[in-house]
Amino acid sequence: MPVKQTRLQRVFGVGPLGSVLSVALLFLAVLLARATPGGWMPVSENTRVIALNVGVVGAFLLVWWSLRTLKPSQRGQVLCTTGPFHFVRHPLYASFLSWFDFGFAIYLGHWAFVAWAFALHPLWHWVIRKEEQIMTEQFGEAWRDYAARTGRFFPRIFSFASPAGKS
Repeated sequence: MPVKQTRLQRVFGVGPLGSVLSVALLFLAVLLARATPGGWMPVSENTRVIALNVGVVGAFLLVWWSLRTLKPSQRGQVLCTTGPFHFVRHPLYASFLSWFDFGFAIYLGHWAFVAWAFALHPLWHWVIRKEEQIMTEQFGEAWRDYAARTGRFFPRIFSFASPAGKS
């Protein structure tokens, strides 16, 4: 049975809430960086710029691939398991959590921002529960099977669940 959601909820999921909380944590990282002037990383300007560019390009490519695979109008209506969704359940969020945030943290050059990038992971695992609950209600066993073999934000290298149809 389809779960009642507004069009905006279906398209954006928990992204807005996660984004607001991520920015709030970034603000705390700024305060921490200002309070600890000895925390600057010994990283050259060139390395910092390269890290930012790799993060931005990596995030852009993953977002682009995700949007080409699953159109925003299809979100919440079909269970997509191809393209980047074959590797992770939430590639749009993963683009931020695995590419952009670390590139940005290195570019900013203080350990407080690296701590921010790491702190985002448990935060987003908590935030995403609501979206995954909706997916479970909507797609049932198909979602549970998919979730058992696919990581949330990072590809699952080792899976203890047997592939469908195999014992």
